Amino acid sequence: MIVEPRGKRMDILFLCRANTGRSQMAEAIFNKLAKGKHAAASAGTKVNDKQHALVEQRPNMEALLQCMDELGLDIRRNIRKEITPEMLAAADKAIIMAEPETVPDYLAESPKSIYWKVLDPKGMNYEGVLIVRKVIEERITLLLQELEAAP
Repeated sequence: MIVEPRGKRMDILFLCRANTGRSQMAEAIFNKLAKGKHAAASAGTKVNDKQHALVEQRPNMEALLQCMDELGLDIRRNIRKEITPEMLAAADKAIIMAEPETVPDYLAESPKSIYWKVLDPKGMNYEGVLIVRKVIEERITLLLQELEAAP
């Protein structure tokens, strides 16, 4: 649960293992739905080949990109990043969708950290990725409602 003063801009950091699927979807969806009232960034807990755009990552990105295109969100050119202590320090909250064994100690022990259990869409077909996207959308909608309702 996130409880902050109403009207305060919140900077949310979404994390998954590789910063390819869940966290990238969450960042884009959150920023669209927040309409500038709050902001999100994303990172991964264990990122290889950080310098490549998402569209260059792997062949099965088509399903993920299609699911995001349907929301009017093009994430093809997003560059993957790995979490740093500085990124965590700049965030008000860190929402972790990564496997616990990939989470660095400083992140796992941070009071800013919130865990969401969301399936990794890696290797999923379109229908599977769509389910993951909808779970993320629902959680973000609830998160934004909570941010707006906080006293």
